[in-house]
Amino acid sequence: MNRVLAALACLGLALAARAADPFAHPASGAKLLETTLSRPAARLAHARTLAGDFRQRRQLRELPKPLIASGEFVFARDLGVYWHTAVPFDSVIVLNQAGMTQIDEGAPALRMSADEQPAVRLVANLFAALFTLDVTRLEQDFELYDATEGKRWTLGLKPRAPALAGVIRQVIVAGSDDVESVELMDAQGDRTLIELTAIRYSRDGPPADVRALLAPPPP
Repeated sequence: MNRVLAALACLGLALAARAADPFAHPASGAKLLETTLSRPAARLAHARTLAGDFRQRRQLRELPKPLIASGEFVFARDLGVYWHTAVPFDSVIVLNQAGMTQIDEGAPALRMSADEQPAVRLVANLFAALFTLDVTRLEQDFELYDATEGKRWTLGLKPRAPALAGVIRQVIVAGSDDVESVELMDAQGDRTLIELTAIRYSRDGPPADVRALLAPPPP
């Protein structure tokens, strides 16, 4: 479980302070898709690949200053997430239904099977739903809240099951036309902020090198 939490840190799920309470108004997935999320969800519905840049700010309880990293990501529908940290060090995390692989420069690849670590599959499903704004799927595991103001929307998510709450305390997703940030407080109280920029949609699959990493191994 500790390795899964460390992977979440590298992937950069986000947490940032907000003036409005993102958990003030309960919401349903169906209603959100009809109203708040109708425009961004429609854009995402036709995309096979979502790519962009990220900036991560992670605040650990035991450290006085946040850890900051940046890089690029690719989400490929039905394949998984490719997360490449370029600064301050080179690291790649690949997350799919088969499990998670972490490749750090100069070190052997670390692999975790989703069959052996159920939390890995949970995280993979969470990322897929967040990147596609699949709130109907999210609603199966999270209570949903809507704190939208004007053209900007903010969604709060709180785990339903104690097992999930043992990993994630709360998630906040925000944006306008795109998903611009995803926020997380983990069960240990650590906070991480990521901002997504230069987001690009494509009806095509990911580049060949990324596809080769995301494709599950042959049986």
